[in-house]
Amino acid sequence: MNPLNKLFRQSEKNYMDLFSLSPQPMWVYDIETLLFLDVNTAAIRHYGYSLEEFLRMTIKDIRPTEDIVILEEALKLTPTGRTTFSNHIYRHQKKNGEIINVQLQSNLLEFNTITARLVLIHDITAIIQSERELQSSKDELLKSEKRYKALVQEGSDLTAILDLNGNFQFASENYTAIIGHKPEHLVGKNAIDYIHVDDRSRVMTLLGSIRNVKQIIVEPFRFIDANNQWRWITTTATNLVDDPAIMGIVINSSDITSSIEQSMELKLSNDRYKLVLKASDEAFCDWDIENDVVDWGSGFHDIFGYDLSVYNNSLLSDNIHEDDKKRVRKEVQEAISDPNKEIYYSEYRYYKANRQIINIQHRGIFLRDEKGKAIRSVDTLKDITAHIQRIERIEKQNKQLKQIAWTQSHNVRGPLARILALADLLDIENDFPDCQKQQLKYLIDSAVELDDAIKDIIKKAE
Repeated sequence: MNPLNKLFRQSEKNYMDLFSLSPQPMWVYDIETLLFLDVNTAAIRHYGYSLEEFLRMTIKDIRPTEDIVILEEALKLTPTGRTTFSNHIYRHQKKNGEIINVQLQSNLLEFNTITARLVLIHDITAIIQSERELQSSKDELLKSEKRYKALVQEGSDLTAILDLNGNFQFASENYTAIIGHKPEHLVGKNAIDYIHVDDRSRVMTLLGSIRNVKQIIVEPFRFIDANNQWRWITTTATNLVDDPAIMGIVINSSDITSSIEQSMELKLSNDRYKLVLKASDEAFCDWDIENDVVDWGSGFHDIFGYDLSVYNNSLLSDNIHEDDKKRVRKEVQEAISDPNKEIYYSEYRYYKANRQIINIQHRGIFLRDEKGKAIRSVDTLKDITAHIQRIERIEKQNKQLKQIAWTQSHNVRGPLARILALADLLDIENDFPDCQKQQLKYLIDSAVELDDAIKDIIKKAE
């Protein structure tokens, strides 16, 4: 055998062994028809097609349909006559439908007298997936950093890290915005020194217990701000001393000064309201008409003696005097049904808890919806028994005085009429001396004045 032919055959065998046994997928395709001419074992194993299936396919058949145009453009730009390696990433489709990302290296060759191209495939799907996951991790990290800045540096909570002795190791930027202290001025300072002396012992005791527990909540205490004003702070302390990233106690605090001040004002207002109720002789109730639920004020116990610890939704209606009950219920129903009725007023008799009958004055103010339907009523009930009794006594006294005035005036007018008649007779005779005439005149004038006074008394009495 010709040594040259022998060498050529050995080289061809080595090439075929390299092609067949390569761990990288490889194939040869006709550059004119794009048909696969040969496919190595690695490509068969990687793509899932058999050799017979490959040899009936073109290189277009392993592309997703939407990528065929990309393949055709790439073939036009592929240089001829030399080895090429593309940095472009293409997509191939396996037999099972899985899409993979690949980079290709190719070279022209003669394959059984056919001009063909040998292609080496690098599956970089895992690399791209890793890059995507890495980028996703970077994006999440960036988001986390932004969230941290938004929550810690720009949020409404004050975040700090203290050591076990209470010294600031870190303070968030919003300390400046919320309480005026710059973080760099706080670091190294002891947090206890900023707490009101009346709250200091309680806070120190709680912070001291953080050594043995994971987390504690510190109820509101006063913390001095940069303007030497006391701010009310509530705090959650978390022990992260063993966390190498923290190595301290994480303090999350909120400035609740406004809430505390509002609560104090509300408490003062409530205390005043309670004092007014105690000083008042009225009982209050709040009637949810839609749900028929009544909230009874303390006056129903203080004034009427009922035990409010045992709830009774009909405490009022059940104890109206039986002779007034029908009338009052009708009045209430008519007032509720009248969309123009804002205020209800009535007086009736009512049984106290000891069954004593009293007179009460009942006023109610209705809250109505946009259609005029009554949905709520706030009512006051006042014991007016003493007032009515006073009026009755006055009316009785007036009646008695009227009777006395009428009786006395008529008893006096009889004799007075006779005196006037006798005086008139004496005046007609006119035989008296001048001095007696003057005396008679005085008598007549006095009688007339007395008669006028009696007439005035009768008129007023009537």
